[in-house]
Amino acid sequence: MREFPKNLNPKEYEDKWYKYWQEQELYLTQDDSKKPYSIFMPPPNVTGILHFGHVLNHTLQDLYIRKKRMQGYDAQWFPGMDHAGIATQTRVEKHLKESENITKYDLGREKFIEKVLEWKDKYGGIIFEQLQRLGVSANWSKMLFTMDEKASNAVRDVFIELFDKGLIYKGKRIINWSPLAMTALSDEEVEFKEVNEKFYTMKYYFENSDKYLKVSTVRPETIFGDIAVAVNPNDERFKDLIGQYVIVPLVNRKVQIIADDYVDIEFGTGCLKVTPAHDPNDFEIGNRHNLETINTLNPDGTLNEETGEFNGIERFKARRIISDKLQELGLIEKIEDYTHNVGFSQRGGEVIEPYLSDQWFVNMKPLAEIALQPLADGEINFHPNHWVKTYNHWMNNIKDWCISRQLWWGHRIPVYYSEDGQFTAAKNEDEARVKLNLDSNAKLSQDEDVLDTWFSSWLWPMTTTGWDSENPENSHSDLAKYLPSDLLVTGPDIIFFWVARMIMATKEFNGQVPFKDVYFTSMIRDGKGRKLSKSLGNSPDPLNIIDKYGADAVRYTMIYLAPLGQDVRMDVDVNAQDIPSMEMGRNFANKIWNAGRFLQMKYNEAESSAEHILSESEYSLADKWILSKLNTAIKDIDNYIENYKVTEYSKVLYDFIWKDFCDWYVEIVKIQFNNGDEDYKKRIANFAITIFNDIIKLLHPIMPFITEEIWHLLNGDDVSSISVEDSPSFIDNSIDKTLELDFNLIQDITDEIRKVKATSQSVDANQKLDVILITNDIKNQTIINNSVQILKTLSKSSDIKVIEKLSEEPANYLSSVVKGIEIIIILNIEIDKEAEMERLSTEAKRLEGQIFGIKKKLENEKFVSNAPEKVVEIERKKLSDMTDNLNKIKESISKL
Repeated sequence: MREFPKNLNPKEYEDKWYKYWQEQELYLTQDDSKKPYSIFMPPPNVTGILHFGHVLNHTLQDLYIRKKRMQGYDAQWFPGMDHAGIATQTRVEKHLKESENITKYDLGREKFIEKVLEWKDKYGGIIFEQLQRLGVSANWSKMLFTMDEKASNAVRDVFIELFDKGLIYKGKRIINWSPLAMTALSDEEVEFKEVNEKFYTMKYYFENSDKYLKVSTVRPETIFGDIAVAVNPNDERFKDLIGQYVIVPLVNRKVQIIADDYVDIEFGTGCLKVTPAHDPNDFEIGNRHNLETINTLNPDGTLNEETGEFNGIERFKARRIISDKLQELGLIEKIEDYTHNVGFSQRGGEVIEPYLSDQWFVNMKPLAEIALQPLADGEINFHPNHWVKTYNHWMNNIKDWCISRQLWWGHRIPVYYSEDGQFTAAKNEDEARVKLNLDSNAKLSQDEDVLDTWFSSWLWPMTTTGWDSENPENSHSDLAKYLPSDLLVTGPDIIFFWVARMIMATKEFNGQVPFKDVYFTSMIRDGKGRKLSKSLGNSPDPLNIIDKYGADAVRYTMIYLAPLGQDVRMDVDVNAQDIPSMEMGRNFANKIWNAGRFLQMKYNEAESSAEHILSESEYSLADKWILSKLNTAIKDIDNYIENYKVTEYSKVLYDFIWKDFCDWYVEIVKIQFNNGDEDYKKRIANFAITIFNDIIKLLHPIMPFITEEIWHLLNGDDVSSISVEDSPSFIDNSIDKTLELDFNLIQDITDEIRKVKATSQSVDANQKLDVILITNDIKNQTIINNSVQILKTLSKSSDIKVIEKLSEEPANYLSSVVKGIEIIIILNIEIDKEAEMERLSTEAKRLEGQIFGIKKKLENEKFVSNAPEKVVEIERKKLSDMTDNLNKIKESISKL
C-alpha cells in the first residue's frame, strides 16, 4: 500500500488516472446483460475552445454517467463534434489570408473544402483534449463528426424525404443576413444588444401640395425601397387620408397610404414607411396588400443600383450621407435620440440586415404538431419544468425554418436543376434525372448553398446511435438499445433551435422520442451578476483554473454553485484572471485528503486488514451514529440524483463528509483507537476505512480524480478502478433517527461546553476543567455515561460527572443549559461575575427571541391546521425545551 503524500497535489495524479482509464478501455465496454443508460453529448463546434459553460454542462453529464455506471447500468456517453458551418469557414478563410494571402475564390470550392478538412484534423480536437482534463468518461470510440459519411447521408436523405413530402420548399423571405459572411443566419446566431441611434422624422409630401405626412425611421437609407405608408385603420387622425398618395422624399416615388392593423397608433407619428424587402413586418404587410418589393442592398451591405448616386456606398456611411442630403433639402422634420435593440451576428459581430432573399425553408407546423404530445404525455420531462410553457408557446406559434446558407463548408443542398429550370431533390445526378424524366446525358447543376448546421444537429440522437437512413433495418444495434437516451443536458437558449427540432426529427423519422429527460443548465455570472464573457474580461481560461485548483475542485464548485433553474454566481478576480470561489472545492478536497491520510496512518499503525471486522456488539454510539448518517446520506443522494437536484447532492456530500465524518467521527476514532487494545485498534481502523471507502464511492461521480487516487492508496494499486465499483446502496434498517438524536445530545453538550469556555472571560478556552451535568432523565444519563470518554476529550474537560441534583454549589463556576441539561463548569479561580452575568443575559435574550418566534408560529391557525402534525409537534417540543433552558439560565443569573 502506497503512503499518502503529506500535501494534496492534483497534478501528480490527474493525467495518470485519465491515461489509466483510457488504456484500460473502461468506458468502451458495452454489456447487453445490463440495463442501458445513455447520454448524447451536445457536439462542441470544431472551432470550440473550453469555457465555463462547457465545464458545467460536461460535469453534469459526467456525474450522471459515472453514477449510473456504478449503479450497474450499461452507461454509454456518445461524444461528437459539429462542423459549425459559418464559424469554421470564417476561421479558415482568416487563416488562409494570414498564412498564404489567398482567398477561397483563389482555391475554388473543392480545394477550399480540402483546406477546411486539413484545418479540422489539425485543430478540431482541441476541445476534446481540454474536456479530458476535466475528467469526462465518454466512450470515445463512438465519436461522430457531423460531416462523417453516415451523418452526411442521413442529412441528405432527410432533406429528400421532406422535399418529396412537400415540407421543404424554396421561397422569398426576409431572413437574417450577415453582410460580413454574406450568408443567411439562423435566429440563434443573432444576438440583440441595446443601441443608441437617431430617430429621423421625414416629410412625405402629398402630390402637388405643401402638406405632408410625418413618417419616422431609424434607417433612412432604406427609403429607396419604400412602397407604401401604412396607418392603423382605427387611427382617427388618418382615416380620411387612406387611399391617397404621398411622395417618398429624395426618391420622388409616389406611394399610397394604406390601412393595416399592425401599425401601432402610439408609436412615433403613427405613420409607418413600408419597405417589404428590408423588414420582416413590412414584408408581411406587403404580402397582405400585394405590394411590390424593391431590394436596395447588395449582399455585402452596400447600397445597390436602385439608390442611384448612393450605389456602392456602405450602409452606415450611406445613412449619414442620406440624412445630410434630406436635411439639406428640408425633408427632415426632426432628429431625436432613440434607444432600441439591434441584432448583431454572433460570429462576425456586425449588425445583421433583414434581407429579402431566395432561400430554402422547412414547413414546420406539421412537424411541431407531433412534437407537442410527448411533453403533454410525460414521455419527455423538462428540468426545471417551467420551460414546458415556453416550449409549448413557441411550438404553437412556430415559423418556417430557413435552412439554406450561402457557404461552401457544410452539407451541400441535394437539389439538382435542369437547364430548363426544373429541379428536384435527389441523392445524385442519376436519381435526379430519373425523378425529372430526363435522359441520362441531360446536363444538371447542383444547388450552390449548404444547409444550416442545425439541420444535421437535429438528427443527432439518431446519427450518433448509427441510424442508417438508406436502410433503417440495417441500423447499428446501438439505435435500438440506447435510443431514446435517458438525459440531455443543454442550455435553455437553444430549446427551440435544437431541443425542439430533435424531438420533431426523431418522432418523424424514427417514431419515438430522442430522450426522456432534459436538464437545462443556467447562465454563469460573476459576482456582479454579469454573464461571463471574454469581451468583459471576466471569463478566465478554465484550464488555468484547473491548473491552479485541480479538476475535482472546479467540478465540485461548479455543481455546488449551480442550483436547478437558477443562475450560477462565481466571484471572479478580473485582474488576476482567477475565480476565488474555487477555494471552496479545493478546501473540500484537502479535507478529504487529510481524512484519508489519517485513516491510512492508523490502519498501518494497527497493522490492520480487511479480515479485522468490528462486530456489531462492539459498536459504540458514535459507530452506530456514523452508519446511520452514512445511510441517510446515501438515501438522500439517490433521491436528489434521481430528481436532478445536483446542488443538493453536492451539499449532502459536503455536510456529511466535512461535518459528520471529518469533524466528529474521525476525532472520535482517534479517542476509540487510543483507548482500545491492539486487536480492537485493528478492527476500528478497518471499520473506519470501510466507511471511508463508501464515502469516496459516493463522491466519485463529482470528484473522479482524487477519489481514484485515494481508492488505490487505501486499497492497493492492483485493485480495479473505483469508477467500475458498485455505488453504495442504503440499508434502511441502518437508519436510526432516534439514535441520531441520542448522539446529537453528545454533540450539543460538547459544543455548549466549548462555547461557554470560549466566550467566558474567566477561563482559557483550552483549559481542562471538571464539569458536572445535571439531569434527572435516566435515558440522557445513560447516553452521557456511555460516551463520557468521548465527551471529556472533545470538550477538553478533566472530568465529567452526571448527577440528578447538585448537593453543594461550587464556589466559582460557569453555567449553561442545553436540552434541559444543566452544565456546571467548575473554576479554580474566582469568577468575573459581571462578565458571566453579561454572557448569561446575552444567551437569555437569544432564547427569548427564538421563543417569541415559535410562539407566533404556533398561534398562527393556518400553520397549525396546514402543517403536518409531526412538524407542529417538533415546534411545540422546541418551545418546551427552550422555555426550560431559559428558566434555568434565569435561575443562574439570580444566583449570581
